[in-house]
Amino acid sequence: MQRFLAPFFWALTLVPAFAAETFLVAPFSNRSKDAKLDWIGESISEAIREGAESAGLDTVSREDREVAIKKLSLRGSAQLSLASIIKIGETTGANRAIYGQFELLPGAEKTGSRGSLRITARFFDLKKILQTGETSEIGAIEDLPLLEANLAWSLIGPVPGRNNITRERLLEKHRAVKVNALEYYVRGLMANSKWPQHRYLTQAARLDPAFAHPHFHLGRIQWEDEHYREAAAWLDKVPEDYPHYLEASFMLAVSRYELSEYQAARRVLEKIEPKLPIPEVWNNLGAALARLGRSDSIQYFRRAHEADPSDPDYQFNLGYAMWRMRDFANAADRFRAVLDRSPDDQDAIHLLGRCLGSNGPRPGDIRAEGLERLKDGYTEPSRPDVKYEIAK
Repeated sequence: MQRFLAPFFWALTLVPAFAAETFLVAPFSNRSKDAKLDWIGESISEAIREGAESAGLDTVSREDREVAIKKLSLRGSAQLSLASIIKIGETTGANRAIYGQFELLPGAEKTGSRGSLRITARFFDLKKILQTGETSEIGAIEDLPLLEANLAWSLIGPVPGRNNITRERLLEKHRAVKVNALEYYVRGLMANSKWPQHRYLTQAARLDPAFAHPHFHLGRIQWEDEHYREAAAWLDKVPEDYPHYLEASFMLAVSRYELSEYQAARRVLEKIEPKLPIPEVWNNLGAALARLGRSDSIQYFRRAHEADPSDPDYQFNLGYAMWRMRDFANAADRFRAVLDRSPDDQDAIHLLGRCLGSNGPRPGDIRAEGLERLKDGYTEPSRPDVKYEIAK
């Protein structure tokens, strides 16, 4: 494996600036004559993007990038020109781009390898329309995960403002991945419909059971289709060091809740709450505790409501908990607030009437049982801005 690094002038001459940086990582162009290798360009892009994300840098997600490609009516992501990358950057709000190419080198038949690759990556300042650095890696296709990790570190290692991730840690995450599992995983990401996507991802998981990426995506597919038992089985395999562990855990908790496994949902939410202190987690934790008959559920409903008083679900859940505690006056205020935003909310209408009549919970009251409202989506808190610019 050979490595070549041109000077990163942008990284060596940085000074404070006023705008946060967002990185767009484009699929690497396939300069070989074999279109079946297009997946490699997508794999390189994802590895670099995930490396940057692991380092605490803001990146354009693959989904947002693909939406921009469609919006701009570009033919696809395999052979994007620099002009197209600049347009995608403008559309997604990125101000730094990482792009490049890979080529297949001759001589594979002599070694028994699938071939050797030369990967070249470039940095581009989208604001100044200026290339600011270049780096290369050469190695066997079988070593692709390690090549990608080395390339990612060469690119993100010099970036100021990143977290304390080390080169060794980044390499550790990639070194053990089997290249055939990686290929099926990336082909799954590139698939245009759920059936081939599911087939490729399942094969990736079968080929490398320790590879967390297909587990996460398979879990999300099943979760989106409300197949909660299947979703939980996949999401439960996602380890804590996976980049989207918190998202996986949030979906896992929702799945457990929907399966009436409230104790399991509570455990997952209590585990992630310190790292994801957001109203959606507090709300769902309150709901799980309420289903377990715990009176401390109200503190989480109150915390969610205080964080976002405009959300009618948080208003409702807090009012519902108050009503169950026979705090009719305060509960009525919450239900009135719900009806101010959603006048046709039948549960809020019913419970407001019960509050006004001081009519609390009673055994066998099916109409008023299990009304807690769950949140099935959230937005992660923004990372602190990484601010810098190229010094003149």
